[in-house]
Amino acid sequence: MASILKRKRGGVEVLDTPKRAKSVKKENGNSTLKVDGKVDWEKAAEETSKMKELVKVNGENLTNGDAVTAVSEQPQNKNVQKKKNTKGLDAPETDAGKSIEKPSLWKLSESIAGRMSSLEPVFTADEKHLLVTTRTAVLVYTAANSLLTRSIKLHLAESEPNTRIVSFSLSPTAPEIVWVACSDGNVYRVNWMTGEGASYSWKTSSTGCNFMTVAAMESLGRRRDVVFTTEAKGDGWRVTANELTAPDDPIKTAARTIYTSKDRIRYLKTGAAGSVVVAAAGNKIIVGGLRTTEYGVVSNMKYEFRIFETSDTISSLDVKATPRPDGKDVKKSLKRTPIVDLVVGDVRGSIFLHNDLLANLMLAQDGKPGISLTPRKMHWHRQAVNAVKWSRDGNYIISGGNETVLVIWQLDTGSHQYLPHLSSTIQQIVVSPTGSSYAVQLADNSAMILSTAELTPTTNIAGIQASTIAGTQSLESEVERIGEEQWPSRLIQRTPALINPNFPSKLLLAVGQTQEIDPVNPLVTGSPYLQTFDLGTGHNASRQALSRSNVTIINSAPSAHKISEPRVTHMKISHDGKWLATVDEWTPPARDLTHLALDKNNAEEERLSRREIYLKFWEWSDEDNSWQLVSRIDAPHTLSQNSTHPGRVLDLAVDPNSSKFVTVGEDEIVCTWSTRTRKRDGVPVRGSKGQVLRNWYCQHAISLGKQEMAEDIGHIDASVAGAALAFSEDGSVLAAATSSQDGIVHFIEPNSGSIRQSQTGIFQGHLVKMDFLGQDLIVLADQLTLYDLVSNEIRMNFKLNIHLRELSIAQKQEMIHLAADLKSRTFAVSFPIRCKDLTVKKEKSLTYQQSELFIFHQDELQPQLHDILPIFITALLPAADSDGFLLLDTAAEIRTAHKKGSQILTAMAQSTSALLLDDSAEVNGVVVPTDEDEEMEDEDVQLLTPAATEDGNDDEDENDTPVVTAQQLAQVFDIGPAFALPPLEVMFYQVAGLFAGKPMVRDV
Repeated sequence: MASILKRKRGGVEVLDTPKRAKSVKKENGNSTLKVDGKVDWEKAAEETSKMKELVKVNGENLTNGDAVTAVSEQPQNKNVQKKKNTKGLDAPETDAGKSIEKPSLWKLSESIAGRMSSLEPVFTADEKHLLVTTRTAVLVYTAANSLLTRSIKLHLAESEPNTRIVSFSLSPTAPEIVWVACSDGNVYRVNWMTGEGASYSWKTSSTGCNFMTVAAMESLGRRRDVVFTTEAKGDGWRVTANELTAPDDPIKTAARTIYTSKDRIRYLKTGAAGSVVVAAAGNKIIVGGLRTTEYGVVSNMKYEFRIFETSDTISSLDVKATPRPDGKDVKKSLKRTPIVDLVVGDVRGSIFLHNDLLANLMLAQDGKPGISLTPRKMHWHRQAVNAVKWSRDGNYIISGGNETVLVIWQLDTGSHQYLPHLSSTIQQIVVSPTGSSYAVQLADNSAMILSTAELTPTTNIAGIQASTIAGTQSLESEVERIGEEQWPSRLIQRTPALINPNFPSKLLLAVGQTQEIDPVNPLVTGSPYLQTFDLGTGHNASRQALSRSNVTIINSAPSAHKISEPRVTHMKISHDGKWLATVDEWTPPARDLTHLALDKNNAEEERLSRREIYLKFWEWSDEDNSWQLVSRIDAPHTLSQNSTHPGRVLDLAVDPNSSKFVTVGEDEIVCTWSTRTRKRDGVPVRGSKGQVLRNWYCQHAISLGKQEMAEDIGHIDASVAGAALAFSEDGSVLAAATSSQDGIVHFIEPNSGSIRQSQTGIFQGHLVKMDFLGQDLIVLADQLTLYDLVSNEIRMNFKLNIHLRELSIAQKQEMIHLAADLKSRTFAVSFPIRCKDLTVKKEKSLTYQQSELFIFHQDELQPQLHDILPIFITALLPAADSDGFLLLDTAAEIRTAHKKGSQILTAMAQSTSALLLDDSAEVNGVVVPTDEDEEMEDEDVQLLTPAATEDGNDDEDENDTPVVTAQQLAQVFDIGPAFALPPLEVMFYQVAGLFAGKPMVRDV
């Protein structure tokens, strides 16, 4: 599938241009593109007759339906011949007419981090490890220190790029085995201690898998794992019992459908060694009991099911099955029926407790009088109960939901215990096998282990908290609630990201409280937090608020609407890592202002006048290891040059050689921001340590020209909503441009704030991004252009595919990315594309969104790397520690695009098993050293023994060469595999420091 996409779904169209030595000047003012900025995504994806452009390739007429990346002619360049290229780019040809195809010197690394699936975490039998899953991998964390012990990536079929893990469960018969079910219907039997089994699977259904659970069942003296799965079948759903065996096993694989339903089965639980099966479909509770244990093989297994309907859709459930005690009053038919106690949470916040539900259903069906099926009701949650669990002793119930509060219900007394103010919505709760700990998974891609005695965290696991696409439709959508603000065009928000220059391993991200995005109706989500993620270890370092946040118990307004949070739209850091500039904006919902407006136009004007847009400057504090707010600029730009309403900041840039920031807004004014001494009554203000404090102010305000009156100005898709800034490599030139001035780029002298030159005809259409690479200015609009400032020529010009050109302005700004790497003299671009041959329903979902990535050298037409990623890129930025680029996608995974053979920082962000740091064997809980460890210990003993001097004078010991042990050298060289070692310069200074003499002591 990937090869097909590479051949037919290129994201750009190339216009043939020669190399730097033969650059051709481009005539100014030749704008031939007609772009409609308000075309919807679905309309842009359709191949209508208006979109078809005939071109000739190798003498044959093709349309965009046949070759999506058909090239366009450029009559200025007659020496370079065109040739059909399945990658969407023209390859330069030699004089003989043969294409030169160089092997790619770049590659994409394996991904690190990732979004934890919204599945119940799994404790191992000894409670020493906690298992969680991402989209395609099983992660094993150590409970004692929160370290990633092992990452087991499943070998999924490449033909289905959107395959993900939907359920996993620990084997009751083999504690080292975990069963993993995927959405394509394959089930894996993986050894979580060694990683074996990730490449072999059983196909349980051709229609995919929805849920899975495992029970240890015994029949005719044989105990085995029985895997229960739910999957679609025609117009309904079914529950299947599977016994999965190896090909060489004398017992063959067997399966049997035990239940069918017209409603989607969302939950599936077993109890009493598989003799009880409980499922939930909509508002129905489905309880089944095994008829007989003498079935021999799974294909002969039979269950008897009963249904109980509740008032609302079920959002969570848990079952507790215990043997029924013997007694005279027990009916004969119920003696072998266990006591099934069920706790159910629904989408409206209610919790229902059913005692002995299966027996009561059987008696009620038999017509016995006096049987009450009314459950005990408990209500505290305001919205859906996302997780509910029994305690091990059955005296408590633990629940959690959108209120960020863990609630513990004591059943005997009816009292509650709360653990409030967690960092995000509670998605899953799991009780450990001994009941001494709770594992809680949160919606911000984090999980923790809590002690049941003190309710204090003993283990914290946190990944990247950027926006991701929800794998399944939320149950909240089945409840009619007041709608929230949505994007006018279906899109995925980009994630502002940067690297701290003082700490190249620290990735800074602007993130929100809840990251999962509805793929069909994406909402405008806030991102008020700054997350610092360590690329070297793959762990979350810190998180702090950049604007106001609403992580509270009551996070809704009096009108029942959810309180919206500001969104950080831009973020830049100074070259010395001391200053951070952020832009956050918040627009009040239109529903809150309808009573103030006379008509629709007046309502929009009232809404824009109440926007809150702030430019904030933060200073790094070594003492607190956090960013401290120094200055806040309210409304740094206006809606237009003749308006007083706050206007959006369209771009933010930073001077690479000084602490100076630049912004451009909807008013088409470029503002430069600098620092000055903070004074009070003419006296400099000093801090607690005597340092002079500084404030930020606007040094220059540069107008890019007269602004014409435009309709719908200020709307998210307004025509003036495109602008870009870029500093040259030495900071001597600032390039500024707006979409309203089609093709004009202004070159500004930053120190004086004067426009030195204005060049026309550089770009066409809606401006997305600009960046400098040496003397070249890279402009990304409806074309990708390289403009040489020295020779005043356009050297490269790549035309975007028509589907990309017809996206809305918001879609382009959010989903098209550009980044330049000064070290490798390359630049990277990524474009959104869709999978081919999709149904109408899938066309309307962002789940099937992909990204096409190109990496170019500034002096070559052929891309250094061209690849299609199965998921969408939300951030693209240059790597700070090496040549290449960092890619963040909608699975919260990070990849590095780098040169082959080069060292990358993310190589160290692996599990301890991948870094060969857990080679010691463990037997019965005792660590047994290997032979290598014993040899190392012998060498250490010999080297630690000091050698005798010839003259026996101990006074000269200080001048002798210090003794360096093998253990000290091992701390330098044996920290991981060869590909993950630090730079040679760092290792050299570490070894030199070991052999250096003692430092001189200064006399005071």
